[in-house]
Amino acid sequence: MNRAVYKYLLATYGRSVSLRVGMVGILAQMFIVRVYVAIVMAQIASNIAAGHLGNAKHLALVYLIVYIIGTLIGTIGDLLCHDGENRTYSQMAIRFHDKLINKDLSFYRDNQTGYLTSVFRQHVDSAMELLRFWRGEALGVVMSLTVPVIVLLVAAPKVGLAAAGVVIVQLLYIVWSSARANSYRKAAHEIYRRLTGEVSDEITNMVAFKSGGVEQVAQTTVRKLATEEAHLFWLRRRKATLYDFPRGVITAVGTTIAVYLVIDGASSHNPSSIGLIILTITYMFQIIRNVAVLPGLVLNHDDLVTKLYPTLQYQTDQYELIRDPVEPQELVVNRAAINFEHVSFSYASHSEKKARIPVFTDLNIHIAGGEQVGVVGLSGAGKSTLANLLLRFDDIEGGAITIDGIDIRNVRQTELRRKIAYVPQEPLLFHRSVRENIAYYDDTVSDAEVISAAKAAHAHEFITKLPDGYATTVGERGIKLSGGQKQRIAIARAVLKKAPIILFDEATSALDSESEQIIQRALPEIIGKQTAIVVAHRLSTIAGLDRIIVMHEGKIVEEGTHASLLKKKGRYYSLWQKQTRQ
Repeated sequence: MNRAVYKYLLATYGRSVSLRVGMVGILAQMFIVRVYVAIVMAQIASNIAAGHLGNAKHLALVYLIVYIIGTLIGTIGDLLCHDGENRTYSQMAIRFHDKLINKDLSFYRDNQTGYLTSVFRQHVDSAMELLRFWRGEALGVVMSLTVPVIVLLVAAPKVGLAAAGVVIVQLLYIVWSSARANSYRKAAHEIYRRLTGEVSDEITNMVAFKSGGVEQVAQTTVRKLATEEAHLFWLRRRKATLYDFPRGVITAVGTTIAVYLVIDGASSHNPSSIGLIILTITYMFQIIRNVAVLPGLVLNHDDLVTKLYPTLQYQTDQYELIRDPVEPQELVVNRAAINFEHVSFSYASHSEKKARIPVFTDLNIHIAGGEQVGVVGLSGAGKSTLANLLLRFDDIEGGAITIDGIDIRNVRQTELRRKIAYVPQEPLLFHRSVRENIAYYDDTVSDAEVISAAKAAHAHEFITKLPDGYATTVGERGIKLSGGQKQRIAIARAVLKKAPIILFDEATSALDSESEQIIQRALPEIIGKQTAIVVAHRLSTIAGLDRIIVMHEGKIVEEGTHASLLKKKGRYYSLWQKQTRQ
């Protein structure tokens, strides 16, 4: 786990030149403050004891100059580190965001939104915090536990060995005790992400949550997770606290031995021994103080590593089976003819046997440029799967899907989707203004174009009645609007896109009769001369289209115009009769 985390940090923050240079400056300042000061003070004391006051004054001036230079170097190092950290942080956030949003659609079906949001923050924040952890107190502690020991080994080998023994035994003991608490730490962080995901899921679906009257059930779930998290935290802290007593005994024994050895070797007739006593006491005090903070540092370090490590899996190619070609072909759409040629496709079942659920076998659909085709059938017939395959949200297993003769697998996914205006069953609105939702990431469109698209979708009238008109914020997922209003804004977005292909995926199935009738009347104007595929549950939505395809269990069982299908008195006729009687 540690190896993977530090390999990643070296590959990201480690590449920053300003960060590397800055760390050298910080190390130089730490050496002066934590090591050199004790040495020069011991030398000053020895010279005073020997009566060499001039030398003592000279050393004091040298100390002043060196300390000021060290502080300056440290300040410059800090500034360089901040610059390198901030640049790398923003780059990491962008790269991780790219990874999260460019996974296959199955990734988002399999993961909770709140969980992924928590993962994003934990990834970028924990990496930065781990770097600052080392740049801050941790690096100073490492220096205070190593360099003074080396100095003491040179100045007084026996004392140095005692000090080295304290440090080595303490490090081994702390690493051992921290490892024993690691299972609690991992479990606590996983519950943290699950709890965040649970709360986010409830807030995102607040209408369904409140209308269901399930507050007590949700509170029970959250209480269980929060209690489990608190219990794991208690177990981890209790274990760490109990391990502190033996550690304190080790420190006391080792320090006493070192001081005893210094006192035993001291002589009132030797002024240099005064300097050694001061050096030893100063360094042993440093060692005691830094050993005391070691458990907290190790705990903080392991917390950060445990937070960062699980997020690294999202940097891999997992859930990235749908890829752009190495040499993509330009998708030039003239006629916008769409062909499904001998298409085969199945879904993963996520069962233990990892069996797949077949949807299409040797499916063939040919849609001429400018033709407007309706697709109907019972739930599970494969209607929405057609939309997913055309948009390459999923990839076919056999055959080909082409637009104007170009296989969609040979073009970039973003280019393909720019050529298709998509209106899904559930309106996809963002917590932004009405105008921003219609324009959606296109800053080049004018207000007149936005209004024109809204009028085509019969949305302009209700938008102008909103508190701030087109500047009204619609709330998360459009919660401030009715279902019909949200859908008309989504349709206005599709109109504004001016794509050669328009795809409606049961866009009216959840609407009230009035909203449905408004959209039905607007459909010819919305589609215009574009090639259109309209997947519909309500047959009245597609009755006026050029052709209607009736699907059942992944197969085309009937096709033709509304009138010709009624004459056949087959499956379409049966569906029509059921809906018209309702």
